Amino acid sequence: MATDTLSSRNAEWQNPATNSKPRPTLKLYNSLTKNKSEFVSKRPGHISWYNCGPTVYDAAHMGHARTYLSMDIIRRVLQSYFGYNVQFVQNVTDIDDKIILRARQEHLFQEMRKSIQKMDTALIAEVEVAWEMYLKSKFDKPIAEKGKASWRSLMKEMTPEAIETHVAKDEKFKMKLNAANAAYYAIEEAVTYVNVEGSGSVEQGYTLVDKAKDVLCEYLDKEKGSQMQDPAVYRELPAYWEDMYFKDMKALNVLPPSIKTRVSEYVPEIIAYVEKIIANGYAYAADGSVYFDTASFDGQKGHCYAKIEPWSKGNEALIEDGEGSLGAKLKGKRSPNDFALWKASKPGEPVWDSPWGKGRPGWHIECSVMASAVLGDNMDIHSGGIDLAFPHHDNELAQAEAYFDCHQWVNYFLHAGHLHVEGQKMSKSLKNFITIQEALKEYSARQLRIFFLLHQWNARMDYKKSSMHEAIQMETTIKNFFDLVNALTDRVTSDGSRGATTLQDGTLSHRIRDTEKELLKYFHDRMDATHEALCDSINTAGAMSEIMALINQTNKYMTGGASVVNVDILQDVSSWVSRMLDVFGVEMAGQRATGDDSQGEFLMQCIRQLSSFRDQVRQLALDKKGAKEYLSLCDELRDTHLVPLGIILDDQKGMRHLGNLIF
Repeated sequence: MATDTLSSRNAEWQNPATNSKPRPTLKLYNSLTKNKSEFVSKRPGHISWYNCGPTVYDAAHMGHARTYLSMDIIRRVLQSYFGYNVQFVQNVTDIDDKIILRARQEHLFQEMRKSIQKMDTALIAEVEVAWEMYLKSKFDKPIAEKGKASWRSLMKEMTPEAIETHVAKDEKFKMKLNAANAAYYAIEEAVTYVNVEGSGSVEQGYTLVDKAKDVLCEYLDKEKGSQMQDPAVYRELPAYWEDMYFKDMKALNVLPPSIKTRVSEYVPEIIAYVEKIIANGYAYAADGSVYFDTASFDGQKGHCYAKIEPWSKGNEALIEDGEGSLGAKLKGKRSPNDFALWKASKPGEPVWDSPWGKGRPGWHIECSVMASAVLGDNMDIHSGGIDLAFPHHDNELAQAEAYFDCHQWVNYFLHAGHLHVEGQKMSKSLKNFITIQEALKEYSARQLRIFFLLHQWNARMDYKKSSMHEAIQMETTIKNFFDLVNALTDRVTSDGSRGATTLQDGTLSHRIRDTEKELLKYFHDRMDATHEALCDSINTAGAMSEIMALINQTNKYMTGGASVVNVDILQDVSSWVSRMLDVFGVEMAGQRATGDDSQGEFLMQCIRQLSSFRDQVRQLALDKKGAKEYLSLCDELRDTHLVPLGIILDDQKGMRHLGNLIF
């Protein structure tokens, strides 16, 4: 006997066997490799991340949301699901050609508007000059030479097919044509009025210039832009739009950056950075500007230029666009592929002192410097919109790797896909964009986030009503699921059954039957499938599909006709679904829509009494009972069930009951 006991104590413990496939590891689609790379952070459990922030000169639109909301979802998943501590650095670009032009033009336009005293021939003549200048600068000769006299006939020739032919050559053609057309008809209306009345009111003058604003801004900038000296003009506009941007992000429930950098606060660091790139032999000064020498960098010492989009190298249109509308006019480049690190400022532009003279930073160098200043010579993740891949991000990489003389400044580059609107590419320059504020007037932040979750972050996404309808339907399904789980839980809690079934002999029967076992297995399978989807480059569309499948299966269980359900399982499923939605940033999932807990509990008790009362009234009706039974039931509700809730129903002779709350 003793020997048997000793033998059992010394029995060898064996490793548990598993009948499951290995648990997948996280992979991210990496623009540097063009495939899904296994994610390995430099420091276990920590992620260093730089995200290209906004250039603040106008309202943020849904194209911006495509990037910032998508990256917010990825960030939340990495933090809250995979458990990383994420240092998320994001910049604000407040020095840029777009900002300079917009600030200058807006200031000059407002100054002109303030000077208007009436609508007269002098004002109309100035708008006409601006209109003619706009035509010559924006259109080819056949259109530019038409003039006012033949404009109407030209517009008759502009059929949809003709316009599309022009758009194929110049994607901004429609925008330019609309601006010219609006100004033309404003001029015609003003001329007609002044010919009869002699002059018009100051309000009519405002109307004229407002309708012709696009053409006037270009004209005023050409005439007076070089005279702008007040640096406050270039600070006020970006400060305003930066504030509006972060308000939009808060409205979308996008987490704020861990660290926010602003270009205007890093100019000394930018100058020092450029000096070192020159010292390393990868840049040269010319006419007060400094240019990156792509020929000296590419292929030298193991360096590679245009890692992200090598096929775009030499694309002069993209390179010129990246230099900005002001920088593209600078002289001194050795090669068209070179780009500005520092731009010599011309009259009417903001300036900073530098070793090369008065100037300002180039666009691409700004992000390289700010990211390097915070994250150093290597980071885990860099991200932004796909439209920034070349030349901006490729130039960023080249600058940083030239500065550090390293070969891999960024380990994983993530690019959010384009946003299209009803099948067309969204572009601010084309004026077919929807601002975030406009979108939030039509849909809630939660609905928009669900819509984004249903699309892969690096794929093209089409923003259209049918897709939003799908997101709204999903939101309703989720809400109804939580409401039903809460109601069933409250019912079981209130009747004291704890989810068990009372048999005829008075004993209790457990609620782990085959149906519960099947639901539990389905639940665990969906958890595994969700994990697999998130490991597959944060595939939120796949994850949401698994979550919705679980909700639908659980709904079938809850509405399957069983007299009592197992609320422990329901709460487990509900808690997991709620947690996953919280991970994705979908707020209020699984919470009662009644405010604070005490108010919600009070209302639920009222709902339970109302539901019970209704069931009893229905049963009396089915049993064909008389008035006495109905009145007795009403008295029971008043005296037994409502008083504990602080609700008093007081009989008033000849009148209706008087209801009141007591606390």
